[in-house]
Amino acid sequence: MADDWDERFGWAWDLISEDPARRDAAHLRLDGLRLARAAAGTRQQHEEASRRLLPDGLWIGSRPGLARLPRAVRYRLLFLDWEVRFPHEWAWHAKSWPTKKSLLRTFHQHVDELPDWVRTVLVDLVLLVVARPHRLGDERYARLARVLVDDRLRDGLRELGEHADEGVRLRAGYLTWVVGTRILPEPKPGQWRDYLQELGLVEEPPERSPAILSQVDQGRVPTLVRCPRCDGPAAAACPVPGQARPVWRLACSDCPYTATRRPEFKQGNRRDGSEVHDPVFRLPLWLQQPCAGGRLWAYGTGHLDAIEQHLRARVRLADGGAYLPAYQVDLPDWMMPLDRRDELLAGITALRATVPTASVAH
Repeated sequence: MADDWDERFGWAWDLISEDPARRDAAHLRLDGLRLARAAAGTRQQHEEASRRLLPDGLWIGSRPGLARLPRAVRYRLLFLDWEVRFPHEWAWHAKSWPTKKSLLRTFHQHVDELPDWVRTVLVDLVLLVVARPHRLGDERYARLARVLVDDRLRDGLRELGEHADEGVRLRAGYLTWVVGTRILPEPKPGQWRDYLQELGLVEEPPERSPAILSQVDQGRVPTLVRCPRCDGPAAAACPVPGQARPVWRLACSDCPYTATRRPEFKQGNRRDGSEVHDPVFRLPLWLQQPCAGGRLWAYGTGHLDAIEQHLRARVRLADGGAYLPAYQVDLPDWMMPLDRRDELLAGITALRATVPTASVAH
């Protein structure tokens, strides 16, 4: 079995090489394996191609155990190491969040079987994760840290706690807090908020604001669009939301134009910077404009307020992340870097100035 693993995945060590040329060659090989599987004419050919492909081949032909499969463990650790060191290349060529979570869960469940060299590699990965921006599934590294904690991990976290980057310092402090507070349940994303509150870095609002996009989707909050007759602002909403087949109504504030529609389904928008339309009448949104290299848009002033509130979140980390207690809206990645915040806030001010005083789109 050892020879089989090396024969199938020995090339994969180049995925974490510091030499870009070697990584590129490994990426091409991985892409070629994926094309070979897609061209497989029989089930046997498909299975054989999958055995040589990451991440599929990590599980094929073996149970998820650890102690009896040391070679399998090395390549499973390699897959995690690749995601930590070169996350964008990993996401482009072999992204699999379920595999990442499953691997981390397996190491956590079999921690008593881990030999010292595996524990050493996992501690290294935990420290590397703390030193980079948070990614999906990273909370499972916090769970691992609680069962792997030793002097080496504590020393590494203490060193990262003095890092120049505020985000790294906060993440190191959070993990130290999680590891040291044994009465806490298993680490989960919500504990990040509790940790920040304990430091006095966030303030919980007296009442959590309702999710604005959910209200818009139900038609409870009007969407501001361009009238197809006069190009003025028109409000689209559902006067009686909650029905099985609701009727949406469109009314222009500048002319007598009205329209109704019972949507069979709601259409989305492309995220390529092109013009954004409402999901029911398919009319251009009133509140949209190019901004900071993308397209800034909102369904109405309430949605615009939620975006601004998120951008002004008190905790803004140096890696571009933000934490907002009254979390109302997801922002695309291009809006998150700190160096774009001022331009985006200026764009929000400009959009808000175009809203007619009499508009009901809140």
